[in-house]
Amino acid sequence: MMHTIISGIEKLAHQTEHKLSSVSTLSYEEIRSKEKLKEAFLNCDVFWFRLNHKISADILKDARCKYILCAATGLDHIDVEACEARGIQIISVKGEKELLKEVRATAEHTLGLVLALIRKSKRAFQHVENGEWNRYLFQGTELYKKNVGILGMGRLGKIVADYYAVFGMNVSYFDIEEQEVSSQFIKKSTMLELCKNIDILSIHLPYNSETDGIVNAAVFKELKSSVVIVNTARGGVVDEKDLLNCLLNKEISGYATDVLFGEPAIENHPLVTYASENENVIITPHIAGNTFESIEKTEAFVLHKLIEKVSK
Repeated sequence: MMHTIISGIEKLAHQTEHKLSSVSTLSYEEIRSKEKLKEAFLNCDVFWFRLNHKISADILKDARCKYILCAATGLDHIDVEACEARGIQIISVKGEKELLKEVRATAEHTLGLVLALIRKSKRAFQHVENGEWNRYLFQGTELYKKNVGILGMGRLGKIVADYYAVFGMNVSYFDIEEQEVSSQFIKKSTMLELCKNIDILSIHLPYNSETDGIVNAAVFKELKSSVVIVNTARGGVVDEKDLLNCLLNKEISGYATDVLFGEPAIENHPLVTYASENENVIITPHIAGNTFESIEKTEAFVLHKLIEKVSK
């Protein structure tokens, strides 16, 4: 019988855990060091985690693990080539279009971040908790009839576009691939063209060598100084040094993000420092997809794929 180590997950859904225990023994472990992570890969057949580890080649050097399960769409936290070299199969939800149509948490969080930023909710919450009640300090702006540019019109970008449209916004987009989208959304021919005259830049790109730092000074230069940017993709898509310079020079109005480059190691991260001192940056700790419904759907799916593979 296989052995599965489950890391950084308080508890799998009951039904998921029951099915997994039919093919494997289970152990839940809190792994907080590189040495313990290496040890885990030596002592399991299946390693199941979310986004709490960076799985690099040196971690896998002596691994006997056969499967890595991660119910996520992005795999930039796993050295895929190293896994392939060692014969470790990665089971995720990347590219599972039919399943992901029903997974809406990240799209919903995107709108939540935008609204929190433009309505100054961060400081307003603190204001009331401090025993104050001065509504005149928190005049915000509306989404209605504003122009939003969506960078990346894949599965998530399309869902977000529909949500923005419900708010009565004018939606334009850019994607390097041809996409089937509603005729009400305006396609732009380049990323820089997309950035002209928009009030919100909404980022929904996969992270890879081609998109690393793609939202940079050249992009920021095309944006209005009143623009706000929301990023629920990956931190590495944005050149965070260029972003911070723009914020310090008041060349953009604000930034709302669920992701940072180098997360979860954010000690002394410049954007976190800036956010602690300014109200125009809000950061959540990669929680966009972290809902009971989304996790249950995606984890049940990767388990089904695992059971199919080991049953052959």
